[in-house]
Amino acid sequence: MVASPDSRRVASQKGSIVWIPRFRFYTVFILSGLGVLVPIINFIRYGLKGDFWWVWNSGRWMAQHHQLLQNNPASWNGASLAGKAWVNLEWGWEWFIYAVNPHLHPLVFIGVLFAFEAATLLAFFWALKAMAPQLTVEAACGLYALYGILILPFTVRLRADLFSYAAFPMLLGIIWRARSQRRWLFLLAPLTLVWANIHGSWLIIPVLMALEAGLSGWRRDWKVWRAEVLWGIMVPAATAIGLTPWHLHTITYAWWLDHNRYITGYIQEWQSINFHDTTFFILGALVLVAWLWRARTKKQYPFILDLWFIGITLAFFDEIRMIPYFGMVFALWFGYGLAQNPRYSHWLAASAGSRVFRWAQWSSLVAVLMVSLVWGAHSERQWTAPAVPVSVVRWVNGHSHGVVLAPIDDGGYLEAHQVTRVFVDGRSDFLLAHGRRLQNYVRLAVGGLATPKRVAAIFQSEGINLIAWPKSELLSTIGWYMSVRHWRSVYSQGGWAVYAPPSH
Repeated sequence: MVASPDSRRVASQKGSIVWIPRFRFYTVFILSGLGVLVPIINFIRYGLKGDFWWVWNSGRWMAQHHQLLQNNPASWNGASLAGKAWVNLEWGWEWFIYAVNPHLHPLVFIGVLFAFEAATLLAFFWALKAMAPQLTVEAACGLYALYGILILPFTVRLRADLFSYAAFPMLLGIIWRARSQRRWLFLLAPLTLVWANIHGSWLIIPVLMALEAGLSGWRRDWKVWRAEVLWGIMVPAATAIGLTPWHLHTITYAWWLDHNRYITGYIQEWQSINFHDTTFFILGALVLVAWLWRARTKKQYPFILDLWFIGITLAFFDEIRMIPYFGMVFALWFGYGLAQNPRYSHWLAASAGSRVFRWAQWSSLVAVLMVSLVWGAHSERQWTAPAVPVSVVRWVNGHSHGVVLAPIDDGGYLEAHQVTRVFVDGRSDFLLAHGRRLQNYVRLAVGGLATPKRVAAIFQSEGINLIAWPKSELLSTIGWYMSVRHWRSVYSQGGWAVYAPPSH
């Protein structure tokens, strides 16, 4: 094959590589596109389910009442929780997700997801450019493609985490640059201001900066230490305390949430990974292989980068929800190592390579957006299908009832569709902060945790007199209770049934 006149030859330790600009265009276009498109397709397959609905419904309440949602609306969960305080750490995202699409047009949500994924991609390149500036963009695109294909689909939903996935590589890029130019630390305050009003994971900022300050103190570089403590810990903490609606509780509540045994013990994304799962086993094996590769090639890594990788790996092994942060650090860590090998650097002169890279990446993003919108429109009926059949919701709304027991993942959907007095709705933190409703739901949902007497006590104390549940997934404890108390099915449609006591 004959290279074009604008080709460049790059020598490496094991020979040479010949590359031409159009190869870069094709490679960047495909890899960047896959890294963004695959999570969107996975989201379309999953659909508008679960926590999305209480998030959107919370935003609707704030938009309609022109105030922050700080106290539980009386109609949502019944009298016992009416008016109870809620430290709503995600209020900014809830307001945004409703404001951007109050009429629930499906393709708008595809656009929102695309925008934040594109922001994550660009933030990754910005961080990697600081950490491994000599790494060829083809390798960088390959790393992000692996991240987007293998890691992001696990957790990409229209939740506040989506903002954190973009903010995290931005944070890493700021910290890395600040190691040589401390003025970058000034960006941590505005980043905290936005992040702390959207998602509790903003606490990563002071945690990572405490690590930086600790290393500076170890080196006895006190000037740098003072700057890191001030601008990396004290100013972000003061920003979160002073410029969020819940002030100090923005910190204490997030800490309590992360250490509550009912959340860490019974909500899957907060649990430790299970290496019997094939995907998690492969990721664990990849970590082991990466360290073996690191030892074999004797790459010179900064100590802080190894600490990041070790710390985030342990955090991921402890809590599944940390997988996107783990994947991001893994990609950056591995990219730094690749950049130490001349084989993966400077395949094209900057005058040719940077222009082609920009054209390829932006073209790829435009193509992904078009494909996503077409795919989303084509399969709209499937991914926007009601979580609970419309006729079931209509029946419940048309009949007087006390508290309605339904699966926790569907509680938010019921509330968003005007069903009142829903037993649980996915806001585990709120339920745990006020009484034992979540604990009681766990007892009902997990076999062996509740005796027949305890089940009866839960129904009586919580005022449950209506159950809406998929017939094929009816819990044994609830089925037993209805059989003994002679509850009956009063309505059935679309695989769901509504059950009521004899007196209803």
